[in-house]
Formats: sequence, structure tokens, C-alpha cells
Amino acid sequence: MTASTGCCGRRPYAAAVARIALIMTVAALATGAAGCGGSDDAPPPPSGPFAEALATVGGGGANGSLGIGWADSAPARALGGPRLVADALGPNADTIVEEAPALERRFGLNPLAAERLVSVGGSYAFGLRLDGLDNRELHDALVDAGGRIRPGPIAELVDVGPYASVPEPLLALDINGLGARDAFGEPGIVLAISDTARASLLGQGGRLIDEPTYATAADCLGDVVAVRMVPAKLLLSTELGANAIAVGVGGGHEVLCVLGVDADRVDEIESSLRVALAPDARDPRSGARVGDSVASADVTGGAERGIRYVRAELQPVAGEQPNFLFGAVSRGSLAEVLSSGAGP
Repeated sequence: MTASTGCCGRRPYAAAVARIALIMTVAALATGAAGCGGSDDAPPPPSGPFAEALATVGGGGANGSLGIGWADSAPARALGGPRLVADALGPNADTIVEEAPALERRFGLNPLAAERLVSVGGSYAFGLRLDGLDNRELHDALVDAGGRIRPGPIAELVDVGPYASVPEPLLALDINGLGARDAFGEPGIVLAISDTARASLLGQGGRLIDEPTYATAADCLGDVVAVRMVPAKLLLSTELGANAIAVGVGGGHEVLCVLGVDADRVDEIESSLRVALAPDARDPRSGARVGDSVASADVTGGAERGIRYVRAELQPVAGEQPNFLFGAVSRGSLAEVLSSGAGP
């Protein structure tokens, strides 16, 4: 365990992330070298902050099977406050953001001071990474609560209790789900449910950015500062005919990407979204008029890397927070719209 650097517990973040990216890139290149080469028609690799985050997360995630949350902390907070960050990270991880004042009082740890926050999971978060932060007070409290320390490839690992348990120091602050499998070191602090989630956040396993579904999601979402991506089968109770749903928020717009859509469902999903996002439409769960939050919505379809997608870009009503889509995911409204085949 290395001591914190700086007054606020920041680590040499850029160097740490670069190290993870280099390790994962070398592994990806080695795998690619064993193949048959790329195609001249293949799109260029995605770029931007979300793509950079995907390049530091492992776990494979074939066909969008691993959910991910991400917030570029400072611009996300400037756009939608801590609530936007919490919504992007998903249940469990959202409590780290909601209880940030208590964490800072107890341990001197402000999660919102992270350079970026990254979660992995499904319908809820299995783990959270706070990039660029270190905190000996929390580390020591977890060890005092029974945590066992062991070395890892790029960070010190701390195991506290059985799978999915919440250690007392975090439970006392109303943190949900996380803390049984943790890490302190490069590139920051990891709080996770399981060894698998922790390993993914430490970049072990195939890079998500190398999976076509995630690369296509990064391109489809474009210039955003917060993202939540969920496997479709965990969002919907019925078969959608798609692999994953990604929601993103950027300056002055929101984006929905339905990814890995079956060929015979593309037109149906586009039609459902156009109906559901019309100004006079009603949210199927809250009953609120869509036009009170959304000024306009542009729905299109496309394909790249062999992945079909349907994309909706929303412009919020002037003065409204850009959280319509995150709210629709949380309420279950989006699932209802997409599975209906006919809109709300």
C-alpha cells in the first residue's frame, strides 16, 4: 500500500491509467496478431473519454453482456450535479455518490473528486472504481474490520468477509452492496462485490473496447459525459431482439442506443421510439407528458462492426435537466416502450 499523494488523496492518475491501457493494448495486439488481419472496411477505433474508459475495463463482455456505468466526473457534475453521476453508475454504486458527504467526514474521501467513476454490473453495480484517488483511512478501516491484504498485479487487494457482504465501516454509512472485494493502488480505489468484478475494473480479461458491441456503443453515443449501459435481458422482462441498451448525456442532449438489434426488429423499435418520444406522448409509468421534458427527438438506425443499432438523440426543454432517459431506465418506462412494439 503506497501512501496518498497530495492533500486530497490523489494518485498519479494519468500514469496509472496509461499503464493499464498499455498492458491491455499489448494483450489485444498479441491476440490480433494471431488472427487473420483486419478489414479495410472496418471503422476506425472509437475515440473520446467513454472509449478511453472502456479501454481500461476487462471482462470480455461478449455481445454487451457486461453492464457498465461511467461518469467523467467534473463535466458530469457541471451538467447534472451528483445526481447525474449516481444515475450513470447504477444501484449500489449510486450510494457511494449519495453518501459522499458522510464518506468525506468519516474517511476524508470525496468520491466526486475522482477523475472519473466507472462501474460494472448488470441491473445493479457489481463494482465501482474511483480513478485518481487513494485513501489510507478507508483502507485501514477495512483491514480493521477483518480485511485480508494480498498483492495484486497493479494494486493491493483487500478481501473483507464473504461474497457480496458489506463491511461494517461502509454499512454504517448506508453504502449498499459493495466492499467485500476491494483494491487500493493503480489507477485508484475499487470497491466490489466479487473477485470477478474487481478483476474487471483492474483491467483483467479481454478489453471491453475490443468487443464490437461496446465499440459501437461508444461511436453511437458520441460526445457524452455520463453513460449507463445495461444488457437488454436484464432491463426487459420480454425478448427485445437486441443485446444491450446504452444511455448517455452530453452538453445539451441525451442519447439512447439500442445495440445488437435483430434485423426484423429495427423498424419496429424505431417506430416505437418515435411514438414514445413525441411531445404529446405520456410516460407509461409516471404519466408525465414527454413534451414537458423533451423538446425534440431524432430517431435513426445504422450498423457498424456487424452491429445493428437504433439511435435516438433528445434535446431537452430549455431549463430542464438532461435526465429524461436515465429516469426512464430507473422507472422501467424505457423497458416498457421497447418491449411494447407499439409505444406507450
